[in-house]
Amino acid sequence: MKRIGLIITLIVACGALAQAQQKDTKDLKPRTVSVRGLGMVMTEPDQVRLSVQVNTRGESASAAMTQASTKTRDILVILKSYGIDDKNIQTSRVSVSPILDYQRNIQPPPIVGYAGTNEFSVLFKAKLMEKVGDFMDKAVSAGATSFGGLVYESSRQRELERDALAKAAADARTRATVLTKELGASLGSVLSISESVPAPGPMYNMRTAMADAMTTAAPVMAGELTINATTDVVFELK
Repeated sequence: MKRIGLIITLIVACGALAQAQQKDTKDLKPRTVSVRGLGMVMTEPDQVRLSVQVNTRGESASAAMTQASTKTRDILVILKSYGIDDKNIQTSRVSVSPILDYQRNIQPPPIVGYAGTNEFSVLFKAKLMEKVGDFMDKAVSAGATSFGGLVYESSRQRELERDALAKAAADARTRATVLTKELGASLGSVLSISESVPAPGPMYNMRTAMADAMTTAAPVMAGELTINATTDVVFELK
C-alpha cells in the first residue's frame, strides 16, 4: 500500500510540475521589435475644393434667408457659366439666427434682426482649376462674404494612398532589418500591423469679407500634393 501511495504521489507531483511549466511557457512573452515605417507620394493635384459662404441680415428670418438665397443663386449662375456640374456643388450649411442687442441693459436682450447663412462647397476639376481665382473675384461681387480653405486633391487619391502605404510597409521592414542586424538578432514573423493616412488639409487658406476686399482675381497656385502614410509594425525576434 505504501508503494502504491508513493507512485500516486509521484504522478500527482509530475502533473503539477508539467502544469507549472506550461503556465510559465504561456506567460513568457515573445521577444519583439516595434518600428514605424514612413511612405510618401508626390503628385500634381488635378482638382480643388473651395468653400463659399454667403451671410446676410434682415429684419425678419424670412427676409434674411431670402437675401441669402438670392445671392447664392447669383453665385451659382457664375459657376454654371464655367461649366461646373451640379454634382460638384454641395450645400454644407443653411441657417438663420436672431441678432441680439446686448448693448441695452435689457434682459433678455431684444432681437434687432436676423442673420442668414448659406454655405456650400465647389469642386473644380482639371482645367477648371484655372478659374478658381476669377470665380472668387466674381463671387464676392455677387454677394459671397467669405471663403474657406482651398483643398487641393487628386482624383487618384485612393490609388496614391495605397502606393504610400506600400512604401511605408517596405520602410518598416527595412528599419526592422537594420535594427536586428546591428543588434545581433534575427527578424521573425509579423505580429501586428497598424496604418495611418492623414487626410489632405488646406494648402491655401483665405478668409475675406465684403466685396471691396477683392478688386482683382486672387492668385491661386496648386503646387504639389503630398500624400503621407505610416505603418506601425511589430516583428517577432528569433
